[in-house]
Amino acid sequence: MRKFALVLFIVSLVVSPWVLPDQADAAGSFSDIHPDHEELVNRLVDAGIITGYPDGTFQPNKTVSRAEAVTMIGRAIGLNGEKVETAFSDVPKEHFASGYVANGSSQGIIAGFSDGMFMPNDGVTRAQMAVFLSRAFSLTETSQIYYRDVTSSTFGYASINQVTTALIATGYPDGTFGPDNPTTRIEFAQFIARTLYPEYRVEAAPPTDIKDEEMTKAVVFNAPNGLNVRSGPSTSYSSIGRLANGTEVSYHGTEGIWAKFIYNGREAYVSTHYLRDPSQPASGLKGRTIVVDPGHGGKDPGAVGFGYTEKEVVLAVGLKLEKKLKDAGVNVVMTRKNDVFLELSERVDIAHQNNADSFVSLHANGAGAHAANGTETYWQSTNSAAESKKLADQIQKNLIAELGTRDRGVKEGNFHVIRNTRMPSVLVELGFITNEEEARKLGSDSFQEKAAEAIFNGIVEFYN
Repeated sequence: MRKFALVLFIVSLVVSPWVLPDQADAAGSFSDIHPDHEELVNRLVDAGIITGYPDGTFQPNKTVSRAEAVTMIGRAIGLNGEKVETAFSDVPKEHFASGYVANGSSQGIIAGFSDGMFMPNDGVTRAQMAVFLSRAFSLTETSQIYYRDVTSSTFGYASINQVTTALIATGYPDGTFGPDNPTTRIEFAQFIARTLYPEYRVEAAPPTDIKDEEMTKAVVFNAPNGLNVRSGPSTSYSSIGRLANGTEVSYHGTEGIWAKFIYNGREAYVSTHYLRDPSQPASGLKGRTIVVDPGHGGKDPGAVGFGYTEKEVVLAVGLKLEKKLKDAGVNVVMTRKNDVFLELSERVDIAHQNNADSFVSLHANGAGAHAANGTETYWQSTNSAAESKKLADQIQKNLIAELGTRDRGVKEGNFHVIRNTRMPSVLVELGFITNEEEARKLGSDSFQEKAAEAIFNGIVEFYN
């Protein structure tokens, strides 16, 4: 599925504006810096930590990339930035950040993905920012801090607490931290400055009277159209929002059958009839909404090999899976049922618009080496991490047992459709269409039937 790896490789060789100190040597020369930020940015420029763009701009609202972030941190803590070979296939020695990436990785400040990629051009989220800073500056102190969108299962949970306790970062007025929000260049500059220079730190975070141990964690389930969030503990109160199946909720009290929690900065209520303990699996398929996503389509054939195309193979498997799920009483939503092209964001939108309980994306692998073979299933930790991994485990186990292909394992991957869907989501790579033997299997009706049956059984086991 890394068909875009070559593109990333080429893009990553472009020299970053963050390594051109001769282009802007004073914050005052930046035409787009707000006066409130001039002193802070100027100090970091003078310290050799940041630079601007050749056109004299800083582009403060642009999302900072992973390569830029590790470069800024590396300069701040004195890492050796001399260009070297790295362990990541998309960060060659010629890459502007190779030295900082290599040294940051060796010191445990940053890490890549399970497929050996670093994704240097990907944006940094606020949660990732917190993790980078807590590791780089050895932040360990925590305190009683509560953000309504941060739970113990949130990526970077401890680091978010640590950067808040250290007065480096804080949340938004509505009581959220926004762990998945992008970090802009000016925000990252502010975080670095607050870490290095105490005078830039934020005011102490206000204490909260809601302690972590007083919170009850739950997951929304069995609400195919989403769970109404109400302004009071009764259906007579107006709905002020809706939570999709699989959404994690932390509530701090109950009134009858109504759970009380903070929603968009205000107290709100949801029915406990649609909440379950996260440690207990949901039961039963009937009535659930599951999105089946045959990858590629239309102008995008996907992987191609030996007369077969990925888009055709996965559509055939998807339609067989649709029938099996419908026969079990599932409300199945197909992202495509014919040879049409959909943007990745459209596939995600379909899942959210239908308040899906789970999302299964179907693919066939491709590789430059014809010997590559086997089946693998991906999950992603951004949303519904534990449930996504469990769904991937169940599907992979059944696929290997049914297909007899090489077990390439369950892996965490950074694919758009599983990174951006809120519900339990997986991406299945059925086999390698670039392997002659596996291509013939992928194109056969019997193999496609077995694949659909295995995925169906994995979904059944997940929900039971």
